[in-house]
Amino acid sequence: MNTALPGFLALFALTACAGSTRGVVPAGSPAPASVAPADISACGGPTGGAASLATARVSDGAAVFDTAWSIIQRSHWDTTFNGVNWGAVRDDLRPKAAAAQTRGELRDVLSAMVGRLGQSHFAIIPQEIADVASVERRDTVRGDRAAGTVGFDTRLWQSAMIVAEVDTGGPAWRQGVRPGWEVVAIGGCPLADRLSRLPAALELRRRSLMAWQTTSALLSGLEGDTLRVTFRDGVDTRRTLAVPLGPVSGTITKFGNLPPVAANLTWHRVQRDGRTVGVIRFDIWMPVLAAQFDAAIDSLRSTDAIVLDVRGNLGGVGGMSMGFAGHFLDSASSLGEMQQRGGSMFFRANPRRVDTRLRAVTPFSGPLALVVDAQSASTTEVFAGGLQALGRATVFGALTAGQALPSIPEKLPNGDVLYHAVANFVGPTGKPLEGNGVTPNQVTPIDRRALLRGTDPALDAAITWAAQRAPRRLHP
Repeated sequence: MNTALPGFLALFALTACAGSTRGVVPAGSPAPASVAPADISACGGPTGGAASLATARVSDGAAVFDTAWSIIQRSHWDTTFNGVNWGAVRDDLRPKAAAAQTRGELRDVLSAMVGRLGQSHFAIIPQEIADVASVERRDTVRGDRAAGTVGFDTRLWQSAMIVAEVDTGGPAWRQGVRPGWEVVAIGGCPLADRLSRLPAALELRRRSLMAWQTTSALLSGLEGDTLRVTFRDGVDTRRTLAVPLGPVSGTITKFGNLPPVAANLTWHRVQRDGRTVGVIRFDIWMPVLAAQFDAAIDSLRSTDAIVLDVRGNLGGVGGMSMGFAGHFLDSASSLGEMQQRGGSMFFRANPRRVDTRLRAVTPFSGPLALVVDAQSASTTEVFAGGLQALGRATVFGALTAGQALPSIPEKLPNGDVLYHAVANFVGPTGKPLEGNGVTPNQVTPIDRRALLRGTDPALDAAITWAAQRAPRRLHP
């Protein structure tokens, strides 16, 4: 069973993350990610192509509603529907769907329906975003241009969004933007105003995820566009910069009915306390990265320890967790159990016995650390939580999203896609990941002061731990 992208967790319209260094690439999409800076500067929210499509007339809203409701009725693993009277939801909302005059009104009703469940991995993906013919398709709304990136990513720190990392080859770095800077305004719109609209009752990690989604959407656009971004730098001086959007890094790939995404994986070696620690970072679980991960392990097999940095990794194809875990487990241990209405499936590691050159090897047995944060979700939680519970990995960073329901996308009669969970997932100890997430062994939250000093406390802690627990040995 494949789990799909949880980047569509809550506010799908705000998950187009082409403005960050990672995330959804809305190629060929007139969704908010393709809105020009002029559309954002009024501070009233993205407008333009998406709005005109949303006002298109609806032919039979009741039929679309019935299809979506019935899919959940037959596929939800919990026959109590998380304590919700699913029949009553239909009785309440179907008349509103039948009365809907536009696609936008119908989507509001459908979103309200899935929202009644109060669970992650339920969303309505608009047809204009979901129906992408191929990963090579270019944006046709604003010319022959692809989605672009400002070249930096953000995280919530206290009540502000700060720059968590900057691509040293990207446009923001060339403009002088550095980690630790606060993002004050985008396109003339104060970011604090937008963040103040988030539900007041949200717990911290939910607020962190939604604030990141909101900020990422505002920082998005097309390659060649320019965004006016106001920062508060390291000495608390306000700087307004015109940041051009450059090309999105990584390999553009597509899965099922979901929009194209950019997949990135990097690895390098670090010397610490006389040991060599390999560091692998990847931002999504997509098949295109499987061979790259294998190659990274081959390259780092001789290191004393390995650190996997999966901060900001929202998930992807769930089955990949078993293959990746097989690089570190010498038996078919279970990472957890996927519980469906018709039965269960254990996610068992697939121990790797050969390398990419078909030479006999054993799984890496040195110290293993993982770095996570509130933007680590779904398959990332299955992987990190499973290895932690098995005692194979030590986890650093911040509590993960707690959004770990295996899910699939299905097309509705009007062309929109219903993204819905089809199973629950519990870890090796029987503890559900949904709502709970993965608690780090060593909590190391993001810190603006550290970023301004040029340090990364969570990654540094993981590397130090791994090096200290690795026996000293000779390297080839």
